[in-house]
Amino acid sequence: MGGVTDEIVGGLLGVFDRHRLQLLGFARRSGAIHDADDIIQDVWLRIQAVDRPVVDPLAYLYRTTYTVLLDRRRSERRASDRDRDWQASESSGWTGASETPAADRILLSREALTAAQARLAALGEPIVTIFHRHRLDGETQRHIAADLGLGLSTVEKYLRRAYAALLQLKDDQDEA
Repeated sequence: MGGVTDEIVGGLLGVFDRHRLQLLGFARRSGAIHDADDIIQDVWLRIQAVDRPVVDPLAYLYRTTYTVLLDRRRSERRASDRDRDWQASESSGWTGASETPAADRILLSREALTAAQARLAALGEPIVTIFHRHRLDGETQRHIAADLGLGLSTVEKYLRRAYAALLQLKDDQDEA
């Protein structure tokens, strides 16, 4: 990133760091009681991509938090609709397309999984364990922190490193 962009993102990140607890409270009050930490993590990821000046950083962060919350609710609703439709199709006897994916898709998926696992493994422990427990097992950041005897901010920092590594992997693959 360039100098101006570093100042823009750095300033926004600074405001985020100073107001993280207020944003967390806002997410909880807005209905994200159990996944507020995850929403705030998603907000942090989104502001990493900001490369333009933000006139009112705090208002921008609240708006982004609300947008992430809405996106999650929509996603949950779509998943629920999809599950309901799938269950309805299963009970109706409709078989539709083959349940077995094509061989090339299997190979590409395995290669992508291997690359992601290698990129995460390069980060070492406890990042791998924390990422796995949070993203794959669905444990909350707070639960992981308590279980491992770490601070919540430490768990968040490790998850940011994992996400950054996976985003870099995606960028590397997109360039190839």
